[in-house]
Amino acid sequence: MVTFKNIKERLLNGALSLYSKYGIKSITMDDISRELGVSKKTIYQHFSDKNNLIRDVINYEKEMHQQIMNKMISYDLNAIDELIHANKQIHMSQSIHSPTFYLDLKKYYPEIYNDWMSYKRDRMYEIIHRNLEKGINEGLFRKELDIDLISRLHMARTEMMYSSELISHDEVSNARFIDEVFEYHIHGICNSDGLSYFNKKMEELNVKNN
Repeated sequence: MVTFKNIKERLLNGALSLYSKYGIKSITMDDISRELGVSKKTIYQHFSDKNNLIRDVINYEKEMHQQIMNKMISYDLNAIDELIHANKQIHMSQSIHSPTFYLDLKKYYPEIYNDWMSYKRDRMYEIIHRNLEKGINEGLFRKELDIDLISRLHMARTEMMYSSELISHDEVSNARFIDEVFEYHIHGICNSDGLSYFNKKMEELNVKNN
């Protein structure tokens, strides 16, 4: 059961849920008021306007993402298990967030979008770089990897998927597509020991899920 510390957190969570499902442009303050069962006056007590609400919603999502990453790190997984766990999180995120959410944010709130993308780039680089270093030290990834280059390449490839005319938004959110990109990354960075571990782990997961 989800619990909230205060009414503002409940409003942020509710607005994020609506924006993620239907996009930002089509959701009004009236929609949020009606969906959450609170008055518009209550909403405006916490957010001066929609622009302020959206900025706080994005900051709220950042905090949740940071909590997820901190929790993953606390599990003390090896580098490959970290990537498997991260791939599960991507599946969950894609099932919740409509592509319209990102498109509306970029088109109608470019300043907020640019700040958000800057944050995502910094965090993604940090996460990928750390994971590659860890995998090399654990003897699972190829020692000759250029960690900085691979980190930036993976970031560029991820961003391109959401803006390229060659790949539709439906494809990007498709589960099989997500897994293909994941396995492509794994096969590019793992050595023979890493691939053996990965294949064994995936077999175990497939047996468990069937």
